[in-house]
Amino acid sequence: MKYKSTLSKQEREQIFSLFIRKRRLRFNEIEKELKIRSNQLSYHLDTLLKENILEKKEDYYALTREAEKLMPFFAHITGKEKGPLPIIVAAITKEDKICLLKRAKRPYQGYWGMIGGKIKHEEDIEETAVREANEETGLVCEFKRVSSVMHEHVKEGDMVKHSFLIFLCELKAKNEDLKESDEGRIEWFDITDLPAKIIPSDKMMIENLLNKSLSFKKITIKEESGELREMIVE
Repeated sequence: MKYKSTLSKQEREQIFSLFIRKRRLRFNEIEKELKIRSNQLSYHLDTLLKENILEKKEDYYALTREAEKLMPFFAHITGKEKGPLPIIVAAITKEDKICLLKRAKRPYQGYWGMIGGKIKHEEDIEETAVREANEETGLVCEFKRVSSVMHEHVKEGDMVKHSFLIFLCELKAKNEDLKESDEGRIEWFDITDLPAKIIPSDKMMIENLLNKSLSFKKITIKEESGELREMIVE
């Protein structure tokens, strides 16, 4: 019997969810849980092996290292939960000036604001801030500190449209020449003379939260075979 060439979203989610509850599973254990015919299951598992979602060692199937990265986001990927997006906002200063971007994209399209961006899986906050600053402005920056951590909601009526977990980072620019990107127009502004059309939360952060001390810890937890072995605090 021939089966369709791709797995449905529901089939992928069903198989993936089994490995959230158990680290490794035999074929017959998966078959029992999913209650589908063995030849059809064999096809599904072979497909996921080829896509590097599953790996097989001896008689056991398990998630690959790449697939393990998706586990904390599974409820978000399936749409069962929605959470705030963790981002950095970079206050890039040089002497008495701050670098701002007039956003060409939504959200906040047409508003001035600080440089910002998503934190990549492999990065820490400092690396994200320095990378985003360079990518969006061309500036080479020195990371100074995390000044504040905030949770921001953008609401339209009673509906929360956007939700951000913001890490406000202070960076010092080592050069002044700006290189514009497709994110929008970049300019230096006097820190005491900000543009009128600026994102309200960015204005508040610049005026009230810079050069403040914040207790901030970077935590690395080492896991081995499902056990938490070591915690490093920096």
